[in-house]
Amino acid sequence: MNRNKLQSGFFLEEEKLSPLSLFGLMLIYSFIAAICYTAIKLGLEYSPPLRFAGFRTIIGGSSLILLLIFLKKPILPRRNLLKWILPFGLLSTTVTFGFMFSSPEFAGAGIASVLGNTQPLAIIILAAIFLREKITLVKLASLILGLTGIVLISAQSFIGENQYAFIGALLATGTSIGAAVTSILLKELKPRNDLISLTGWQLIVGSLPLLVFSFFFESSKDILWNGSFIGLLMFLSFIGTALTTVVWFWLLQKYEAGKLSLYLFLIPVFGLLIAFIVFGETLQTFELFGIIVVISAVGLSVIYEYKLKY
Repeated sequence: MNRNKLQSGFFLEEEKLSPLSLFGLMLIYSFIAAICYTAIKLGLEYSPPLRFAGFRTIIGGSSLILLLIFLKKPILPRRNLLKWILPFGLLSTTVTFGFMFSSPEFAGAGIASVLGNTQPLAIIILAAIFLREKITLVKLASLILGLTGIVLISAQSFIGENQYAFIGALLATGTSIGAAVTSILLKELKPRNDLISLTGWQLIVGSLPLLVFSFFFESSKDILWNGSFIGLLMFLSFIGTALTTVVWFWLLQKYEAGKLSLYLFLIPVFGLLIAFIVFGETLQTFELFGIIVVISAVGLSVIYEYKLKY
């Protein structure tokens, strides 16, 4: 993406990707998101969750505003979007990231994996209600297959859930619902050329309550500032927050939210593959079947979209 393209509006809403290009982009997006979950897990060894989330989002949001300054673009979105920065930031950043970073302390692995990855279900239902998107047979079949795959992937983890599993379940569910409502709201707001400024400011505004809550509830815990934590924080801030959030919000302006959400089922699949390749974790039979089912769900959606276009 060259600077002239950025200066002319960054992304033009009327331009659309081919089904295969969209599939490729969502593969990259899902892979990065899966790495982010691993990075969060590693980073929580060095920092309390709310402080970690607050620093991640304020750095990510600030980097987007600095990008606009460098490009000599307006750093504030148009007037009708300004009033949405606070509620958008509280929902998209404070709630979603706060729950995301806090749930590992309480949730059993199985419950967190299932409920934390039900965002496609929430998005499809909300999009049908508020955006009047149709729930087609293909979309419904892909959704059922995807959810089935997530349950299979998480089946082994349901053994030995801890006593705080209910709290963890609420937090994991809150992450999915918060992200889903954010997606629907963003699609309704249609920020277009103000996408980067709206994204940046909502991240900054939403990060402040996280840091305030951390001050009051995590004051006894300090961050262990070392090379590993700083590297994880920079990756999560610039790549895992600033870049991926803008890409996701951009795609939401161009495609049906329900169709896009089906690709999110790939995130736990990539998570398992990363654990297998990088950390040497063994893939169980249920997990292998789950991966196949999830890939089938996404493949069904991609093939259907390709046939529609060509």
